[in-house]
Amino acid sequence: MPRLARYARLWWWLALLGVSSGVAVAVAWQIVPATIALPSLRPRSPSPQSTPRSVTVEERRVRLFLPQETGETLKELEREIPRRTSLGEEVRALLRELARDVPGCRVPIPPGTEVRQVFLDAFGILYLDFSKEVQAVAGGPGTEPELAISAIVNTLTASFSEVKRVQFLVDGKEMASRIGSWDLRRPVTPRFPGEENPPVVPPPQG
Repeated sequence: MPRLARYARLWWWLALLGVSSGVAVAVAWQIVPATIALPSLRPRSPSPQSTPRSVTVEERRVRLFLPQETGETLKELEREIPRRTSLGEEVRALLRELARDVPGCRVPIPPGTEVRQVFLDAFGILYLDFSKEVQAVAGGPGTEPELAISAIVNTLTASFSEVKRVQFLVDGKEMASRIGSWDLRRPVTPRFPGEENPPVVPPPQG
């Protein structure tokens, strides 16, 4: 009996030791991070770098009519200008093209002239509100003033299909004046070859 009692106590301690070992292993499993077999991981493929796309600027073909230095004719030129988001911006860009010096031609817009406002109504009338410098057009000699008005009107109506006539304004008011056969108190209609003077010289072929 004493021997059996001793064996019973020994088994009890062994069981207690086994339970304690299991608890210790469980605690260690939660605390110590599991190791990862690195060779089994696949390397992540690098994301392809996006190559910058070249931004293409859409262009609009326009027709310019410029008074020639000699004679009473207009010279027609074609240009490519970047498209803008609104008609007003494109009209301003086109008028800046008219204000550039071109060999053999006169500039129809006086230096320092600014376009204050641009407005197109439902009837195709383009209202151009210029600064007061545009009034210098009327002071040119001979047929220069009339050619200048014709150059502006022809350029705008030929380059923009929605523009049918042009109304000139100065500081928000109508120009109460006449320049040659042009009555600037009313919207001005373009004059193209075969209609009325001044004639237009076509662009050179090729």
